[in-house]
Amino acid sequence: MDFFKITIPSKNIYIKLLRHALKNFLYLCNFKNDEEIFMMELALNESVANVIEHTYSYNEEKLIDIEFLFDGKELIIKIRDYGKKIDVSKVKHRPLEEYRDGGLGVYIIEQVFGKPIWEDIEIGNLMILKKDIF
Repeated sequence: MDFFKITIPSKNIYIKLLRHALKNFLYLCNFKNDEEIFMMELALNESVANVIEHTYSYNEEKLIDIEFLFDGKELIIKIRDYGKKIDVSKVKHRPLEEYRDGGLGVYIIEQVFGKPIWEDIEIGNLMILKKDIF
């Protein structure tokens, strides 16, 4: 199994670094569909931006752990924060006809990876995204 782990501060400027890391990780795993990679980058972007905004309320002193795993067929992305627990029953996208600026993050994540898996952990939140890529 191939894997890559990184911890970033809760700052939006680090999201671009994560996007590049994901793209390069997928290239190392011999996945080179740039259109699909872009969509996965976008979903990762939205996932981490949601942690920064909703879990940490833009507190730049907090940390986010991200892990990419690939088993030869399936990509797994784990996003771990140490903030307030979220009510996962309330994590859903709004209907597209109710679109406003922002607010499409959950929709994008679900379109790319399907429904996230939420692990019940003692402190913070752990979201797991999975996608068969081969």
